[in-house]
Amino acid sequence: MLVILIAGKARSGKTLAARMTKELLEEKKQKVVITEYSKYIKMFAKELIGWDGSEPKPRKFLQDFGSYVRHESHNPNYFIERMQQDLEIYEHLVDVVIISDVRLKEEITALSHYKTISIHVLNDQNVYDLTEEEKNHETEIALENYSNFDYSIKNKNELEMKEILKEILKKEGSL
Repeated sequence: MLVILIAGKARSGKTLAARMTKELLEEKKQKVVITEYSKYIKMFAKELIGWDGSEPKPRKFLQDFGSYVRHESHNPNYFIERMQQDLEIYEHLVDVVIISDVRLKEEITALSHYKTISIHVLNDQNVYDLTEEEKNHETEIALENYSNFDYSIKNKNELEMKEILKEILKKEGSL
């Protein structure tokens, strides 16, 4: 099973890149699932604060709750371990798993025993509606100096991004 890790800041185009990648792979009859490290944080948000899953996200709650779980619960790898458990299940059901919200170095390095492709999505337009506190949260800045991505792509427009993703998948032997 191939695991594609898509990293980037808020509003960089991670979800769009994940959807495009899934579409490209499914055109070649591969069975693909998109998942997120944050799916459990979002589940807690639905249960604890009644968020219905729609936009806008309760970003401050999501960031604070994720930090609480990683730092206060005495298990900094909680979400990584949950993802590893999920991957053990997916491994028997799909060809490719796309994790669309990588934000921390450990979320990449912890999966090194899988065949992975890491893609960093950059958006130079800085279209953010985040507060200064949200912009400076660990999940927004942790990968700023990380240089071990397999690929970095700029999100200039959808057509160009799809072509770049297609070339990456061809180069990696997935298309």
